[in-house]
Amino acid sequence: MRKHSLLILFALAFPASSLANNNLPAIDLTALDSIPMMSPVQLDKPTVHPIAYHHTSPRRFYITGLWGPSFANVNWPADSTENTSATIFTAGIAAGVSFERQHGRLRLETEWLSRDFYGAYNASQQDRTLLANNWSVTANLWRDFMFTQRIGCYGGGGIGAGGYKPGGENASGIGYDEAQSAFAWQAGGGLIYEVSDQVTFDVSYRYYQLGDILYSQRNATQYSASQVMFAMRIFEPFRTLWR
Repeated sequence: MRKHSLLILFALAFPASSLANNNLPAIDLTALDSIPMMSPVQLDKPTVHPIAYHHTSPRRFYITGLWGPSFANVNWPADSTENTSATIFTAGIAAGVSFERQHGRLRLETEWLSRDFYGAYNASQQDRTLLANNWSVTANLWRDFMFTQRIGCYGGGGIGAGGYKPGGENASGIGYDEAQSAFAWQAGGGLIYEVSDQVTFDVSYRYYQLGDILYSQRNATQYSASQVMFAMRIFEPFRTLWR
């Protein structure tokens, strides 16, 4: 028992003497100053990672360039033997405003298209139907649906006006009437590829129909076309100028 008491006294006396003699090394607390500390504001707000191509503005202006082939038909209701068809090039431009919606956007635009010269032989091969100055202007409404951040589809249509200068070619030569216009409409849809927040490509199919236009003041011609259109759409094209 006496031995145990001596050991306990020795164990207590040794650290006390060490502290009295300052033999233990001092603890360096200066390294704690280099540890970054978060402020209370930072602790309250979680880190948010921005989503790619997130549109901050609910309404954006855009312009679109369009081009592609039109598989066109000209019908003569009074004489079915004069119905013709031809493939012509179509190109134009559209300008509009897009409204951000859930899973996509709603687009309201005005579109102008110009079509190449149309010339096709009738079934009898005796003469040829000609169309020149073929144009259309429509107000369109499209609804975009995005499957991912880049890929989506859209559908819709538009109404407006169109026209052309009807003509014909036969053994006597070539003749044209005055240019005329009529009611026009179109409907269709396409696929979207969003390159960035500002640039979008799409390919679409559209059926276009123009009302009756008289040729030689007696024969009505009906123009329609199945159009495959490629488009490049630029949102806020003047963004860099405004900054």
